[in-house]
Amino acid sequence: MFPGYAKRLDNNRLDVEQKLLLTKSNLTVELDKCTGCGVCIDACPEEAITRGAVGASGRGKAKVAKIDVDEKKCSFCGVCNIMCPFDAIKLTVDGQPKLPIIEQQGFPVLEKKAKIDPEKCTHCVLCEEVCPRDAIKREVADVDQGHKASSTMKYSIDYKLDEDKCTLCGICAEACDAFKIDYKEPTPLTVKKIGKLNFDEKKCDACKVCVEICPEDALQIERKILEEPKLKGKVDIDLEKCTTCSWCQVICPQEAAKVEKLFEGELTINTDKCPAGCSTCVEICPCNALYLPLVEEAGQKPGKLSYNKDFCMYCGACVTACPADGTITLKRSKVNVTGEKTNLFNKIEAKLLEEKTPKIQGA
Repeated sequence: MFPGYAKRLDNNRLDVEQKLLLTKSNLTVELDKCTGCGVCIDACPEEAITRGAVGASGRGKAKVAKIDVDEKKCSFCGVCNIMCPFDAIKLTVDGQPKLPIIEQQGFPVLEKKAKIDPEKCTHCVLCEEVCPRDAIKREVADVDQGHKASSTMKYSIDYKLDEDKCTLCGICAEACDAFKIDYKEPTPLTVKKIGKLNFDEKKCDACKVCVEICPEDALQIERKILEEPKLKGKVDIDLEKCTTCSWCQVICPQEAAKVEKLFEGELTINTDKCPAGCSTCVEICPCNALYLPLVEEAGQKPGKLSYNKDFCMYCGACVTACPADGTITLKRSKVNVTGEKTNLFNKIEAKLLEEKTPKIQGA
């Protein structure tokens, strides 16, 4: 009998199958990638996707609520595949990746971008270290940490000698190859040493040992950076893992990372309703955008929940995880897309722009 349906849950992977006379469609959900944000639930035109409950818990114990798909409601259109910000949902038809909603009806292109400007990037480690999704990998080739990195720096030395103070004692020349004293033979008239202190800028690395040992305070050495070192290698962003949280963009000192978010909006937090001792939303947030200020002294009251607007991608994971009514409210104001907006997308967009507040199970 067609259509035929099947659903399997195995090793953190949900597989929903639909068999028609000539084709077989499979919708798979990698549950370890799913954050329970609910974007797929809001976007699904068939209301075929549901989410389990996030148990209210003590700090450090929150677990992501997994989603489920009603195989008989699902039309296998691919909207959830397109809209999932975390690349957790994939649709295949006869074993091949396919998005019928794009092929048959037309669907705008989501504007979600993150890129690194190779001309500005110095291949430092900052963006790689701060990325909450491990989406950024830096590769550096043929670099002996420290020495070669330092040798790639272009700089000039600003050397000044106070000849009135210099006695040609020779201590600087003993300590550093950059200095050499050319003496002239003393005469009955001069008696004392005379000559010239020569300085070779190519041998100087501006360590300033000469400045420290000069008994007459006659030397000044300054290093002026002409060009920051740029290590060989590359920095890649895995766009399937990237959530456009913008941590890389904010921290990059060279302004080499540029991010365009899928959603725009506002998150409102009513701290008066926030349950004491709960940190579920902080633990669930895939962007590390929510935070509770640390208690620095014994007896000090814990700080109130807050979020950094720069890092929030407005996915809604915190809202769906919150165990208290009215604590967090998400209002998306825009879904960034290009191309023609179909009637179907307009309906999906309207659902995505609806205000979201916590829905308590059983309430």
